[in-house]
Amino acid sequence: MDAASLSWSLWLACAAVVLAAGVTQGTLGFGFPALATPILALLTDIKTAIILNLLPNFTLNLISIVRGGNWRASIGQYWPVAVYMLAGSALGTRFLIYAPQDPVRLLLAATIIAYLYQHRLARLDWSWLTRHPRVSAMAFGLTGGFFSGSVNQSLPPLLIYFTRLAVPVLVMTQALNLCFLGGKTMQALVLTAAGEMRIASALANVPLTLVALAGLYWGARIQSRFSAEAYNRVLRRVLWIIAIVLIAQGAPWLWR
Repeated sequence: MDAASLSWSLWLACAAVVLAAGVTQGTLGFGFPALATPILALLTDIKTAIILNLLPNFTLNLISIVRGGNWRASIGQYWPVAVYMLAGSALGTRFLIYAPQDPVRLLLAATIIAYLYQHRLARLDWSWLTRHPRVSAMAFGLTGGFFSGSVNQSLPPLLIYFTRLAVPVLVMTQALNLCFLGGKTMQALVLTAAGEMRIASALANVPLTLVALAGLYWGARIQSRFSAEAYNRVLRRVLWIIAIVLIAQGAPWLWR
């Protein structure tokens, strides 16, 4: 499906999704692709969903990095993870281009479930992260990059990595957005080089980016009025429903 050839009704639905994802990013500091990609994938296909939120995702990540300040503690310390994200994202995007849609849908559902259960995964023994900092940065950077390139969902492994290192919230938010920014940049380059993203599709991102920015602004405004925990509970329920639908769509591929 070509992102530039969507019907007006589908465009309006996509804009509503992007607005909600922007509010999530403004409220929590991250989470735009975690919500936007799977819902857009239900409306279109995964490749189109990723192309539709490339520029909005890139723009929101850049804003989140710039407005936090204290870059030495985040970018200065955790830039190697973002570099490994580039290599992982290149591999993941190639997988997205050539893999059938159904297994990609199942992979997307698996990453959503991993995000929903990341607090349990974090209870495993991750002490080797501090004993082998270079290896752990490479392992989680490559893994996060692969999931970023293939299904736009690098949050589960990166959250485990930064949480287990006891990184402060502001620093973690900036580092996460730096990693997301690198992953999106590489994803866009690989898609363009492969002829998967045309100029018309890129221009179609512009109005959606404006909608995402409006959602970001709105989310930042209501951040103090709503409990982050309550907002997260609603988000988790929505993601569970999406994961179940994606599994139902992709499951027939397993029995072929």
